[in-house]
Amino acid sequence: IGNSMMYYNDMPRLIQKLSYNHIHQDSCLHGDASLSSILLTGNGMYQKFNTANAHIKRDIYDFGQCTVPQLLLGKDTALDEMVQQNYIESDGASSSNTMNISYLYDDGSSNPCLRNPRYLAYLNEKNTANFPPHWDYIVINDNTRNPGRNVTREEGIDILLQSYLTWIHQTGAIPVFLDTHAYFTTTRDLTDLGDIPQFTSLTYEGYRQYVAALSPHLPANQKPQIAPAGIAYLTIWEENRPLWEKLFHSDSIHASPLGSFLEACIIYYTLYGRMPEREAAIHNNMSVLWSKARVMQEQGQPPNPFPTREEAEYLFNVADRVARQKYRPRTFESFSGGDYVHNR
Repeated sequence: IGNSMMYYNDMPRLIQKLSYNHIHQDSCLHGDASLSSILLTGNGMYQKFNTANAHIKRDIYDFGQCTVPQLLLGKDTALDEMVQQNYIESDGASSSNTMNISYLYDDGSSNPCLRNPRYLAYLNEKNTANFPPHWDYIVINDNTRNPGRNVTREEGIDILLQSYLTWIHQTGAIPVFLDTHAYFTTTRDLTDLGDIPQFTSLTYEGYRQYVAALSPHLPANQKPQIAPAGIAYLTIWEENRPLWEKLFHSDSIHASPLGSFLEACIIYYTLYGRMPEREAAIHNNMSVLWSKARVMQEQGQPPNPFPTREEAEYLFNVADRVARQKYRPRTFESFSGGDYVHNR
């Protein structure tokens, strides 16, 4: 459950590839989504995952599940009723007299189930055959700037307790929060988030508070986890600034394939308690990890380079140090009683 930090370079399928396809994954992703906004918009991948690698049959593509309840529980009655009420299936076209209706899950016709009722029918048939879904983990990320800010962090905690908690209970799965990386760009207002070390530290602290809010309400076997990808980025920021810059897409916000590889290794360790097999992760031609990616970056943008084998070895080792060995970079600032504790 997340946003472009997950769909750039198709993080779900990348993690699946690292597991020799032993992981079964599905998703509900939407660009710029927060924990709360994705409950209103649902999936936003209709245009982005409309690619050859996503094609299943006819006009059906692997867009993921259309809403968060549909993903976690295998059904969303509100979505079914909405589509039944507002769409007339006639050669796949929506009824002309419904075009001005305001949909709960419509934010510009990017939700696949609203754009193509046959896709909803496909999902319902698929989900019914595997009902209820059996999830071991739920990987979630908030809008990157939200956990580090007081107001949006409190909003995140509220929506986790009011909406997500019930669904997490029902699935029996372990929530895993993806601690997303800090970035610097003039296209976003980042003034209150500080420099890269402070932005990283505030983001991780926000996710730690998300975990603290959920933990008392979940059984021990569903204890929430954090995948510390942001701390891995900060480690490279300290150790190899030129390589840190290569972790980013040209917009200086999203991950390049190098950054996604680092994050995928971190997530993999958080799920399995061990690093991926080196034979699965490290290749002379690293592009093989993305051979089935539905999308790499926004359409019309030049492709980013894949990591070299040498770069992949270093990124793999950083992920191991941060995730398994609990390494914390010198400039990372932890918190105690709400105050910074400097590691410098």
